[in-house]
Amino acid sequence: MKIFIMTDLEGATCVAGKFDDIFPGGREHESAKRFLTGDVNAAIEGAVEGGAVDIVVLDGHGPAFSVIPEDLEPRAQIIRGRRSFELEGLDESFDLMLAVGAHSMAGTPNGLLAHTIHQEIEGVWVNGRPVGEIGLWATLAGHYSIPVGLVTGDLAAVREAGALLGKIETAAVKEATSMFAARCLHPQVAQGLIREAAKRATMRAGEFRPYKPKVPIEFKVQYMADCDFAEKVSRRKGVVKIDERTLSCRGDNILEMYNTLIKKANARIKT
Repeated sequence: MKIFIMTDLEGATCVAGKFDDIFPGGREHESAKRFLTGDVNAAIEGAVEGGAVDIVVLDGHGPAFSVIPEDLEPRAQIIRGRRSFELEGLDESFDLMLAVGAHSMAGTPNGLLAHTIHQEIEGVWVNGRPVGEIGLWATLAGHYSIPVGLVTGDLAAVREAGALLGKIETAAVKEATSMFAARCLHPQVAQGLIREAAKRATMRAGEFRPYKPKVPIEFKVQYMADCDFAEKVSRRKGVVKIDERTLSCRGDNILEMYNTLIKKANARIKT
């Protein structure tokens, strides 16, 4: 069985603080990388116990240097570096996707470091349903007919995943007490939960179904009021301007629509 592990940093075990704290140069960046790498290793170990024989990890947070390669479980390979696609390296050859370190969508009450892709975005909708990065990952993976079987992160994130994807496996490693603080499980406890959840997800791989919105898909993005990105995006082919902050497009290919409304040229993206 071939497994793709998408990673993010904000939802990793014991990671908290402001965005600048956990980005490169921040006071918590190095410790956050260690916590995330521990979570990823737990997911790899669980997936192997569940029957996975080929595992690829995508370093999916921001500049894409948040997983420590030399500390990574050696039974997995890792994709690092600037991505041309949100789920870089994913294709039809994979059987299942696991998401480690996820956070909730922008505007989520009691969500730790809640946001969607980058801080110029206020909201994203797929066929009228609000989604965050978890929903976007599931939709992009669904384009390749790959289901999501596991989401780990803070409590708000795993609740969001369950509401969208149904009875997948989840592991809540912390619960927000405010936007920038959380009550966290001990890393050994949290990573034990991740390991067992990844094992169950891999063993249940045949039960999950890809997330495939009805086509043609309506993809809508609302940008922050003080953001000039919306004006730039509104000039792209196929974009419909709903109002000064809200743009949409329709089609059958979510990859193309994602790149049209969300992808920023030559800019660091927070995910």
